[in-house]
Amino acid sequence: MSTEDPRPPGAGRRIRPGVRRFPDRHGGLAAVDFGTTNSTVTLYDPYRPPPQLPMPADQRAVLCRETVALLRAEPADDELATPRPQACRAEWAALRDRIAGDLSGTDVEGLVEAVESDEAAGGGLLHRVLLTLDLAQPGGTAPFSAWLAGRLHHCYDTAFATPALEHHCLFPVRLDSAIEAEEVPSRLDVTAVDPELRVRLGPPLGDGTPLASVRGLKHHLDDPAFRVGLRDDDRTVDVEALLGGAFGFLLDRTDEFTRAHPDRLESGHVDQVVATYPTMAPPSARQRLARVLTDVLGVGEADLRYDEAISAALFFLMRDLGANYAIGIEALRARFRPVPGGQRHWIENSLVVDIGGGTTDIALVTVHLRDETPQLPGAAPGTTGRYYRLLPQLRGTSGRARRGGDFLTLQVFHLLKAIIADHLLTTGHTGADQLGEATAWREWQDTVTAGLDASCREDGRYVPGRLVRQALGALRRDTAVAEGPAGRRFRDNVERVLGTRTVGVTGSPQGRERTFGDLWDLAERAKIAVAPGRPFRLPADVVQDIVSRADGVPAKLPPGIGGGPLELSYAHFVEVTEPMLVEVSRLAAGLARARLDGADRLDRVILTGKASQLALAADVVGRELAAGSRRGEPPVRVVVERTYAKNAASMGAAWAASLASLGAPVADEELLRQGATEVAVEVDNMLQALPCALSMAGRADQGRVLLPAGTPLREQADGSLRAFAAIGPLGDRCIIRREVDGGQPVPWGVFRWSELDSRLAESGAPRRLDRRLWPRQIRAGIEVDAAGNLDLLLWRGERPYLRVDRAEPAPRLPAGLLGDAADATAHADRLHVAGARETPPRPALRGPDTAPASRETFVDEHGETRPGVLGAVALPPPGDDDRWGLLYRTDDGRDHLVGTLSAVPGARGPHLVSLDADGVVRVHAGDPPRWTTDDPLDVETHPGVVFRVRLGAPQLDADDHDNPFDGTH
Repeated sequence: MSTEDPRPPGAGRRIRPGVRRFPDRHGGLAAVDFGTTNSTVTLYDPYRPPPQLPMPADQRAVLCRETVALLRAEPADDELATPRPQACRAEWAALRDRIAGDLSGTDVEGLVEAVESDEAAGGGLLHRVLLTLDLAQPGGTAPFSAWLAGRLHHCYDTAFATPALEHHCLFPVRLDSAIEAEEVPSRLDVTAVDPELRVRLGPPLGDGTPLASVRGLKHHLDDPAFRVGLRDDDRTVDVEALLGGAFGFLLDRTDEFTRAHPDRLESGHVDQVVATYPTMAPPSARQRLARVLTDVLGVGEADLRYDEAISAALFFLMRDLGANYAIGIEALRARFRPVPGGQRHWIENSLVVDIGGGTTDIALVTVHLRDETPQLPGAAPGTTGRYYRLLPQLRGTSGRARRGGDFLTLQVFHLLKAIIADHLLTTGHTGADQLGEATAWREWQDTVTAGLDASCREDGRYVPGRLVRQALGALRRDTAVAEGPAGRRFRDNVERVLGTRTVGVTGSPQGRERTFGDLWDLAERAKIAVAPGRPFRLPADVVQDIVSRADGVPAKLPPGIGGGPLELSYAHFVEVTEPMLVEVSRLAAGLARARLDGADRLDRVILTGKASQLALAADVVGRELAAGSRRGEPPVRVVVERTYAKNAASMGAAWAASLASLGAPVADEELLRQGATEVAVEVDNMLQALPCALSMAGRADQGRVLLPAGTPLREQADGSLRAFAAIGPLGDRCIIRREVDGGQPVPWGVFRWSELDSRLAESGAPRRLDRRLWPRQIRAGIEVDAAGNLDLLLWRGERPYLRVDRAEPAPRLPAGLLGDAADATAHADRLHVAGARETPPRPALRGPDTAPASRETFVDEHGETRPGVLGAVALPPPGDDDRWGLLYRTDDGRDHLVGTLSAVPGARGPHLVSLDADGVVRVHAGDPPRWTTDDPLDVETHPGVVFRVRLGAPQLDADDHDNPFDGTH
């Protein structure tokens, strides 16, 4: 990378990463999932055709692995429905020996080795083994055949559940070549700042060379004030530079990956980036991320359409479709439910719960499958192919910031910290006291005990086990509410014994940072290893290392410190981790209950993300969803994604972006006549409705809902998708909130008149807002786009005026027919349009069941205004020439051609018709643009002109127990 800042290094130079400016650009894209704990990248490379294999390589490798495991397996008693398991085992042994002798001329282990080596060479031995097992299954006894059938189906199910990535031109980027890892820790080290910022992601180097280190950078995505200080340097690095460095590191590794595989991948530097982000990230955080990619890094195209919940949901749709859409679509049709009364229409409702390292992201998706095979005249029934449309519909999203695997680890961290602190206060010094070591140890214990809360002491002595009991009582609270005084008191008590905080302490924090890191890593190990009936025993050497570096602890530790029964039981693990899993499960259940009406139901729940690998997660989610299900409903199937738990978001985003770039195919009659199956997957359908409700905080506890969830986003003149809601007059302050089903609303935007006035003064304007008009005579509305960006619209008068261009040609009604165009009913039933030949003419301004056309005021490029009406119904499909005929129907029922209207090319939204007082008829692609200004003072003097204010979420002080890496733990 190269930097474009000509200033020399020094204290006055703003630290920034190098700008990506390369002459050779990769033709695909990279989807980056920068996580709180780990990060992944998926490359889409469309210029190398996928290999023409009967079975995708990824699926074939999994099938080989599962078949090898089957050949080495022995039927367990609980797998066999028979009182004579030994007979089944003998039957299995005889079958394996026969297959080994027939296919490899060796024993079973020799057959296994032959299958593995032959598979590496691309041979067919694997399929011959599976064919032999399939043919042998019906000839066995009933218990043995049932067992073998179940195991074979497991092999096939596991293989086909593996996404066929290479067939979709998707490649997980190897981010750590040394260990061939496709994910890298998001922990960041600053390695250089001059002449440009250089960072690395990964585990600690351990050599003391980094200028600064940051854990959990993603926690600060919505904190513009976050900065990190440099070692031996007065300068600091801001959050945008750190994010730019992190994304630059990941993109550099992606470029290295493409260069390392010239036989499979196109060379060139990636210049199109699809970035995922937390579902509950406020619009300001998304705007900052886009700014980092384009302005800081210089990426040519940044795509932030897919949040982490949507991306994960699309991954599972891609996985279920498989490599061969013709086969995958039939499998989906067999699994989906037919829609009552819907001809050739099937659906499935899935709830995707992505419990990542730092956030939980939830999406409720209804996938619609429609058979829209056209009529093919002359084709014999049953001989043609089928044309299917697959439309995933986003019913809603939800989630919780700072609730993920790191929060679970933090809970375990505090419990282990209490266990070790209790151990320090109760362990006596049994060594010789010639040098006063035992005395110093007892004095340290007495001093620390005297500083503890009175609840920990009796008669001046520490009560053994009291810190652990306090920890359990404080950590098993409801995590949906802020930490109370008991939690803070418990943490302060433990901190006095074993210091790991770096905020608010004197002296060098490096020792405490290392103590925190070692204890954090121990908590991670404990979280993964503990299981029912298998407690996690704290390693004595690790405890000794942690204690020996703790501030204030005597240098000479008692012999055997760290030994004894120091362990984390599974029961205690459940006590401190289950509350967070209950909180996010209730959010998921609340979303499903709010979005699915009484006639609908949830079909399956998919758990993904690192924290979902805990068996406890599936148990809690299933239990909470079952508690809210209606009587008589079948149980919801809970599926846990294990193989691609972390990669799912980047893979789903890359697949969606690749489909969006190619467009949806239309039915090809020639292919259908040849018997081919065509599948159109329309992922953009996921982004055409509001995934949540937006409300305005009021004086009552319940806010006024401005835009309910599911509100369609309408296409605007600039091609963007937006939803608008009028508010009316505003008070001195406006707070817009994102409603969260099953949880507390989140502030999404805030506006104050005083800020607008102050901004005007800072701009050097000669006058200020007229307080006689503001806010009394000024009306407001909100507008939200598909990315969640929120604008406040301000205007004077009843409604904003709509902008039209008089220079564009448009038909005009004859003066004798015009009448009063401001009356919506005057021409609503007389003005008709004719489009495609098979579509009869119909009213242009409203349909039989729609509201009357709305009365509007149109303003042209010269500022001249005229009243008119805007149609409330979309035009029918145009004719073959992309035009509509404009007809006027007289009292005698005869249609008179007035002129023609042209469709706007490339428009996705509906076309609408407007009619102004001069009789001019115009066609609009989506909603006509509003008349806008960049100067708020114009609102005072020009009724109907709109001043737009981009709203940012207010900065809220998060509880310190939420962020594991802020130095307060």
